[in-house]
Amino acid sequence: MKLFRSLQFKLSAALFLVGAVLIIVSALRLYYRSIEFRRNSVRTHAFTEVSRLSGMAQHQLRRRASRAADLEMTYASTNPDLILGIIIDAEGIVRHATAQQLKGLRLTDTPLGVHEPLIRTVRETMEGRVVEMQDQMQMVAVFPFWEGLARGKGCVVVVYDLKAPLALAASAALYASLVQALALGGGCLALWMMLKLVVTERVAALVAQVHGISLDVEPSTVITGNDELAQVSKAIMETHQRLQHSEQRFRQIAATMRDAFWLAPADRTQAPYANQAYRTLLGRDQGMLATRRWDWLRAISKEDRRRCLEMLRALRHGRRAEEVEVRVVLPDHNLRWVRCRGFAITDGQQGLLSVAGVAMDVSERKTLERRLLDATEEERRRIGMDLHDDLCQRLAAALMKTGVLQSALGKTSSVQEALASELAGDLAEATGVARGFARGLAPVGIEALGLSAALSDLGEFITKGFKVPCRVEYSAADDCLPRESATHIFRIAQELAINAAKHARPSWIEISFEAVREPARLLIAHDGSPYRPGSIEHEGMGMHMVRQRLDALGASLSFHPPRQNDTFTCVECQIPVSQTLDSITPDLS
Repeated sequence: MKLFRSLQFKLSAALFLVGAVLIIVSALRLYYRSIEFRRNSVRTHAFTEVSRLSGMAQHQLRRRASRAADLEMTYASTNPDLILGIIIDAEGIVRHATAQQLKGLRLTDTPLGVHEPLIRTVRETMEGRVVEMQDQMQMVAVFPFWEGLARGKGCVVVVYDLKAPLALAASAALYASLVQALALGGGCLALWMMLKLVVTERVAALVAQVHGISLDVEPSTVITGNDELAQVSKAIMETHQRLQHSEQRFRQIAATMRDAFWLAPADRTQAPYANQAYRTLLGRDQGMLATRRWDWLRAISKEDRRRCLEMLRALRHGRRAEEVEVRVVLPDHNLRWVRCRGFAITDGQQGLLSVAGVAMDVSERKTLERRLLDATEEERRRIGMDLHDDLCQRLAAALMKTGVLQSALGKTSSVQEALASELAGDLAEATGVARGFARGLAPVGIEALGLSAALSDLGEFITKGFKVPCRVEYSAADDCLPRESATHIFRIAQELAINAAKHARPSWIEISFEAVREPARLLIAHDGSPYRPGSIEHEGMGMHMVRQRLDALGASLSFHPPRQNDTFTCVECQIPVSQTLDSITPDLS
């Protein structure tokens, strides 16, 4: 099959087909021309010979020289194409014939009696005629003459066979076609050998040169000569040398990078590439990628594998760039934070060539962020405790003094008693709000009563502080989360719920936490204006802190605007408590 697809076969076959068509056309033309030439030759001979015999018959019969007439008929019968010839008189009696047994018979008793209508026509017109009988493949020549003084009309009738001349013409055409076919076959064979030497073998060497291109080996020998294939071979060698030079510079840059660089071709049969920093960053051998394409995923924490796979899926479906921060589990079971930035490499027509990216160690930044979170949380606790121990106590004391003042003014029936009562109510309300702020900043319920109590206090705070009814639903065991995770979840719920109360102008807010199945879900729903998150760069400090807490939990946050039949906006946070991603992880073997 490979031979039939080669240029050598196609060119030779094309020449053979064109030559065969030309030979067939030429053979047909030669056949018809030969047939026509043979017909004309027999017709000319019949016209000349029979007209001569008619003149001879007229002369011999007048002189009654029958022997001379028989001799002329004998000479005429030597023509191989002549079938039968007779000379008849005016009464239709055969006077002379090439077959002596026909002498003396009437015309109707001879084989030539079927031509009596033609003979009658010739006698009437006294003009000789040569007629071809297509059905019998014969040519009949009839020429009249005047017989004696009585002016009787005799005729010479001669029948020629056309089968032999036409067969000879066909044989000549076939012979000429065979000669041309042999010449065509020789030409095709010569072309086949020339193509094999000039094209096929050189193209095979060119293909071997292309297949032998490797950035790790020296360029192969170019094809000699000055033709086009030799020029292509020289261009391939020069391109190979330039690629080697570029590859050497690329490998030098990649080898000196502190960050891991990786490249995954779209063709899954090709192994991914990773530089030396891959081993340092992920603690795995990059040589394993040649046999295990997904070996790198083993180093990623199970809770973060989904985000890596979603990033790769987005890049393969047309996204230009994606970024994700994940945790890497080192062989010594230590954790390392890695920031992965991936980008798609296309051919300019949206055709994906490969997916590449850079991974850098951000563990120090994450440590600083965690310390910042801890410091922030500690500062919140301190401020909350100061509010509770100082401001709230001062407000309580002021409230007691206002009560004493109100009692004193009531005994004197002073008109300022109402003002003192209103002041006492304002101080009582301010004391409640201050206590709510203090409990929001330092939610002692998380440590003492658990996350459910802290969320309930948050709902009461939003209801009193923002005058927006807030309902809290909690369906989880209080001991299912460690204190640090519970604190992060509370702060996320606090930031999202307060943002909704401040900016969405809702008529109600609902906080729901569910951890009965994996993953745990925190929902903040309200009927206010939908929240449309912008870019991360333009987020406020509150949302920035939320995203840091999400990273600490390995959680994800999604915003769901109102659907067609819904009247509320929902913010959903999914927290993996003990999640494994075996169902979405590729085969790592």
